[in-house]
Amino acid sequence: MKKLAVILLAVISLTACKQKETETAKSSVPTYQLDAETVVVNWVGYKFTNKTGVKGQFQTVEVSSNSEATNMNEALKGVVFSIPVSSIFSNNGVRDAKLKSLFFGIMENTELLSGKVTQINENAGVISLTMNNETHDLPFTLDVQGKSAYLKATIDINKWHAEDALASLHKACELLHTGEDGISKTWNTVDIDAVLNFK
Repeated sequence: MKKLAVILLAVISLTACKQKETETAKSSVPTYQLDAETVVVNWVGYKFTNKTGVKGQFQTVEVSSNSEATNMNEALKGVVFSIPVSSIFSNNGVRDAKLKSLFFGIMENTELLSGKVTQINENAGVISLTMNNETHDLPFTLDVQGKSAYLKATIDINKWHAEDALASLHKACELLHTGEDGISKTWNTVDIDAVLNFK
């Protein structure tokens, strides 16, 4: 009977040790999660035939789906976000008012720019972006540095069939977008540069 008790104690001890080892191994694997509070989304629109940049930022980014993962790519995949267009900021109140009313305001159901990261592979991926009541794929590149990643993408306004919104903005800014060559130009591409921090 004593031998049986000793054997049982030995088995229980070994099992407990293995469980602790497994728990320790699991806890030592680093996890990553997008820090939703620190996401920064910058944009650059373009005017003049020489494509002069006009810079700005969306000051509010809401992340509603954000889970932990064992690496940054997996942590970013599936992230759902929405950006209120009212948060647009270019350090020029008159310009911002035009962008809100004469650009986004012309689009259908575009109080928010919304999307989801649907694909990611190493340093590139795809966002499913909804704008002007249409959803299309937006390819992006990703540069990972430490616990931060820098996402770059170019939105072609025409892909979301927002030509009327672009024409509305161009008409309001026709003189301001006329260069030294006498040509007024508002480009249909907008570059996006987002800063993503992970915790």
